[in-house]
Parts: sequence; structure tokens; C-alpha cells
Amino acid sequence: MASMASWLPFVRAAAVGWIPIAANPLPSYLQDAGFSQATAAAATTAGAGSDRVRINVSGHVFETWRHTLDKFPMTLLGSDERDYFYDSTTAEYFFDRDPELFRHVLSYYRTGRIHFPRQDCVAAFDEELSFFGIQTDAVADCCLEDYRDRKLENVERQSDDLDETDNGDNILAIAAAAGVELTVRERMWRAFEFPHTSTPALVFYYVTGFFIAVSVCANVIETVPCGVDSATGESSSCGEHYGLELFCLDTACVIIFTVEYLLRLFASPDRCRYMTSVMSVIDVVAILPYYILP
Repeated sequence: MASMASWLPFVRAAAVGWIPIAANPLPSYLQDAGFSQATAAAATTAGAGSDRVRINVSGHVFETWRHTLDKFPMTLLGSDERDYFYDSTTAEYFFDRDPELFRHVLSYYRTGRIHFPRQDCVAAFDEELSFFGIQTDAVADCCLEDYRDRKLENVERQSDDLDETDNGDNILAIAAAAGVELTVRERMWRAFEFPHTSTPALVFYYVTGFFIAVSVCANVIETVPCGVDSATGESSSCGEHYGLELFCLDTACVIIFTVEYLLRLFASPDRCRYMTSVMSVIDVVAILPYYILP
């Protein structure tokens, strides 16, 4: 056993020449540059390679491989446009941008997805995406909901700065400019809250107002005297003479009000808060007696 143990180091040293060190071939960026196994190992040992890129962002230096950037040729760093920012004296690319946000930009080139920093301003994040030519659909799924919520909050904050009339007319335009695609519920809610945003919303607004006026007039007409009962000699109201007609008219109005209430309840961002609001309680009190009372 002792004699075999003494020969073991020589056997291992000889095995180095028999078994390849790496099972996979060299990366394409090393093969394209003409690297051999020996030169690649030497470059790794030296800690530098010809395809390594230095990026200086406001004094913070980042390093990555050139082939990592070339994977996205439609972006700034992946195209030839980055050469406009090259500083030959320092052999690096210089960008006067936010280095904290650039960490997420560089992560996009490495992984193909970009993560939204929740602690930063969403407008500044969008500016960085626009500057480096990265589409907003590259935001990772884990951050997409937070990203959309922050953008919607920013859109609503901008809309609050406008006049009341302009608010309804421009909120969808602001959302489109911010790159936010509103869902069906969000569009319905804004149509109810700001009926001037579209023609269908404006039509529904006027139709609802018309039936409110009709319902009020019908309730008043029911109490107006329309003649004298020949049998008793007492005056009778229009509700007694035209009971069926007024009932059909009242039914049509209640159906319109019920549909409007259900649509608002469906489109409301917070249904519990909407149901407990003053206007919602008034609507329910006005509609419910029709379904309860005989």
C-alpha cells in the first residue's frame, strides 16, 4: 500500500494529459478573437481579456464582456452608437447617468430581464430605459405589477394637476404617453368618473341623467289629480288612471339605475370602499324598494 501511495501523484499528473480540463468548447467570443486554450488560460490568469468592456457611469466603473452587450443590438450599449461615448484616454465608455439605476440596466444585458427598483422614482427609471433603448416589456414578471401600479399612481398624480375639465379629457392621453395600457375595468371606471373621455361614456352619462329626470317626473305625475271619480265624487290621481303606464316607465328607470350601479361596482378599484360610500348607499336606498315592496 505504501508503494502504491508513492506512485499516486505521478499517476494523477499523467492523467492531466489524458483527460480534457473542460468538457465544453471555448465560448464563441474567445474563438472569434482567435484565442487558443493556452491564451485563454493565460488571459484568465492575468485577470484581463481583450473583450472585456469598462463602463464608467458618473465615476462608478462597471465591467462586463462585450458579447454580453452584443446580445441586444437594438439597444444603446449593444449597438455601434455606444462608440460615441468611448473615451480613448481611459479606454472606457463614459455615461453621465445614475449609477444606482445603471446596475439594473446592466442586469438586463446579463439576464434579458430588468427589475424595477421599488425605492426609486418610476419616472427616473423610465428615463433610463428610454436613454439606453430598453423596452418596458422587458420588466421582469416579479416586478411588473409594482411597476404598473407606480406608473398609474404617477399618471393620476399628473392628472390631479390639471383642471377638472382637462382631467377627464387628457387622463387617457397621459396614460398612453407614460406607456401604461389601461385594463377594461380601469377604462370603465375612468369613463364613469370622467364621462368626457370618450363618446360612449358621454352618451351613457346623458342617458342616465335623462332617466333620472324621467323617474322624478313620473313620481310627481303620480300624485297630480287627473279627474274626479264618478262613483265616489272624489278627485283621483294620475297614478290611479295611468297605473300600468307609469309602472312600466318606473320599471325601465329602475333597470337603468341597477345596470349603472352594477357596472360601477364591477369597475370600482376598491369595491368595499365604493359600497360604503355615500353615493352608493343613496343609489341602493333608491333602487332597493322597487324589488322589496309589492
